[in-house]
Amino acid sequence: MRAALLLLQQQRSFPAAVTSSNRSVRVLSCALKDLALASSYSEQRQVRYKSTKTTPKTFPLNRWTQRIAFKSTATMSDSEDNDTKTTAASAKKPAPAKLDFGVSSLVPEWKRMFSQDTLFTDISAGITVGCIAVPLSLAIALASGVPAEVGLVTAAVSGVAGGLMGGTTLAVTGPAAAISLLVVSAVEQHGLEALPIITLGCGALQVASGVSNLGVACKLVPVSVIAGFTTGVGTMILTGQLPKALGMAVPSGLNPIEVLSFVAQHTSQVNSSAAALAVGTSAAMFYLPKLHPKMPSALLAVGGATLATHTLGLDVTLLGSIPSGLEAFQIGIPSLPPMDAVPSLAATTLLIYAMCSAESLLSCAALEKMKKTPYKYNPDQELVGQGLANLTAGMFFGMPVTSVIARSSLNVRLGASTRLPALVQSGFVFSSVALFSQSISMIPMSALSGVLITTGIGMLNPAEFKHCYAVQKKDALPFAATFGGMLAFGLAEGIGIGCVSAVALHYSDKLNLEILKMSKMKYTTSTIPTEDIHFDISQHVNANTIPNRLPLYQLNGPINFISMFEIDRLMKEIQENIEKQEIEIGRVDPIVVDLDGVTTVEFTGVEELVNRLIEVGDHGKYPIQIIHCEDDAVRNAMDQCDPTHKLVRFSKTNPDEVEIHSENNPF
Repeated sequence: MRAALLLLQQQRSFPAAVTSSNRSVRVLSCALKDLALASSYSEQRQVRYKSTKTTPKTFPLNRWTQRIAFKSTATMSDSEDNDTKTTAASAKKPAPAKLDFGVSSLVPEWKRMFSQDTLFTDISAGITVGCIAVPLSLAIALASGVPAEVGLVTAAVSGVAGGLMGGTTLAVTGPAAAISLLVVSAVEQHGLEALPIITLGCGALQVASGVSNLGVACKLVPVSVIAGFTTGVGTMILTGQLPKALGMAVPSGLNPIEVLSFVAQHTSQVNSSAAALAVGTSAAMFYLPKLHPKMPSALLAVGGATLATHTLGLDVTLLGSIPSGLEAFQIGIPSLPPMDAVPSLAATTLLIYAMCSAESLLSCAALEKMKKTPYKYNPDQELVGQGLANLTAGMFFGMPVTSVIARSSLNVRLGASTRLPALVQSGFVFSSVALFSQSISMIPMSALSGVLITTGIGMLNPAEFKHCYAVQKKDALPFAATFGGMLAFGLAEGIGIGCVSAVALHYSDKLNLEILKMSKMKYTTSTIPTEDIHFDISQHVNANTIPNRLPLYQLNGPINFISMFEIDRLMKEIQENIEKQEIEIGRVDPIVVDLDGVTTVEFTGVEELVNRLIEVGDHGKYPIQIIHCEDDAVRNAMDQCDPTHKLVRFSKTNPDEVEIHSENNPF
């Protein structure tokens, strides 16, 4: 070992001995350095392990330098260094949506759709998703108060634009149950003829937001409000479909409580055949996926109910005739509404635009966590894709659409790799309308009600609220305000009440103007001495190349839904720093994010911070460290938003000890 240290000292004295033409000497130098470093530290401390998951594990620095391996190398020749810099300069992320609608960044994605390695799997996944999309689109059209063919046509035409132009590879676009009640309200207020105008307006706003790089603005709706909205929609779908599932006719204009009261008072009107079909359909949709997760449960459930209806001659209401063949696909520009209706129509369009955009961005963010693809999730591009999908749907007199998490997650489970399944499922829906409209017309209405009841039940327990409540108990207030407001006053009113309560909750403890000025998250940029953090020295061949200081981003104030723009600005600055290091020095030294100045945390803001840091760090490729996570609230929030510990974080910055709060952490 002494000989190894002596050789290392000689090498450092004569750095010119390591030349570009002698790569083996350079590799040997790195090995000797690592060996010497391990020896010097092992005499100072011994590794201490703790057995439980919840207890931090403590490693000395030499253990850290042995285990951590950032994606850069110091054993390249000069020519290889130049190649690396060139590659780093060209390996940019997908460009944000510009006036070309992001086409330049999507061309490689389109080419990948025809790879022979994934073609068969993608086609089979698209067909299976299409089997789910047909009955769901019919059911959502029923829940939205529009003709059945509107749901099918919308799913067929919007899926192509959303699949090709969206900001996520594996997302599937179509009508969504969460938006169905907004559509009902819009149709009741403005009439069915105004629905295409609303859809076109929603699409235009989304395209404008994406082109202007305002995707972050659509994330300003707190997750607690969205969770309350989802629960409210699920409750209203359940109460709205219960009478139809029982074969009963209920007067229009009743709130959920009044609907339940009406059903209880008129049990003699229940159609037992319709009730049996609804229960059977709902049970099949619930249990069939447990037998096989890739099974098209909705299609099998509705198909079985239809077969039973006509085999047994059950007396139930059928869906009825729909336009056959290509007659269902009517393209045109809807007529403009009268001027006195424009203000009210604009308000409805803005509401649907906001909720459709938030729903799509949340779905795609969740989808990105399920499976990593070469194309990184781009919220601005997603808004462009959804905007074009809504514009296409509006031109076919359709209804608003979003990225649908249920069909998208099924696409992931089926092993899809490209955007092709989204196109295949659209083609499947199109073929169903063009070739099997007669068969579709024979579906019993109670079976579709069973599909919606299952969907509504799934919306009653949103996972987002559990995370919100775990991070900040006060988030129960916006959730309850949104949910209660929707049931008592209506959809738009409930969302407004929830948003106001969330903002009021944020500012409730700000007693004067000076404190109010500090109620937003800010960050400052500085540097931190290298010896104060956990730094991998082994990637540096020459001791002279080890930086004395590293970039530090100090976060101050609360991290919440109001912090979205500041987080976006922070991520752009970190991204520029990473690209600059790759080009100038051919590696990326650790970038440190300090949470010592964080005062309060809220799930929406912390989740955005975590997701963006994982994205800018390319899922662990670039070294991003989060320090000062010892506060219980901060640590709990990080655990809720990053349960698998994709980000390396520490409770303190002692260079001799590293606390890693997960046995699953690769470091």
